Amino acid sequence: MTRALAERASRLLGRRQSRRSFLSQVAVAASAVVAAPVDYILRPNTALNAICGPASECSNGYTVLCCTVNRGVNRCPPNMFVGGWWRADGSAYCCSAGGGSAPRYYIDCHPRCECGCSGAFCPDSCHSCSCHCNNGATCDRRRVCCNYFRYGQCHTEIGCSGPVACRVVSCVPPYQLFDDCGSTLRFDNATANHTAPCMAGAC
Repeated sequence: MTRALAERASRLLGRRQSRRSFLSQVAVAASAVVAAPVDYILRPNTALNAICGPASECSNGYTVLCCTVNRGVNRCPPNMFVGGWWRADGSAYCCSAGGGSAPRYYIDCHPRCECGCSGAFCPDSCHSCSCHCNNGATCDRRRVCCNYFRYGQCHTEIGCSGPVACRVVSCVPPYQLFDDCGSTLRFDNATANHTAPCMAGAC
């Protein structure tokens, strides 16, 4: 395995690069080995793709992680609020006391409506977030402000919102983090291993 890892790292880093580029790519490769060693070493995959997890392309329909679009910070961007959350079991990114996997929680951030609503969601002209694919320098190319959906356990006093802007990720239940979130469970285990370079790390 050590030889295979060295060969993969050599191909990744190449010969002609600046010292800064070299160090950046070493860090990404190291994160990939920690977060997704099987995907990174044994499958034809890049380091970044190995640590973004499944369904990281915009076309898969999922929303981007907040740390990807919020300067590396795993929380809602300014002028957004927590609208709801769900639990994903079987994640490689949250550890139980016994060393196994523990539930992971995904928390949706929504823009507030700046004008009137006729239903649960305000029109595009009434919120500060436009629908687009994240095309930054990361494999987390998921959607930004495109998915009109709300689980609704948080901030129930806000009856109308914009689309999901991004997702905060936690190993702690959201109702323990946010006073305005209830404990009603919703599940989507398909998202258990969605992640991004800014969230790299595994059990």
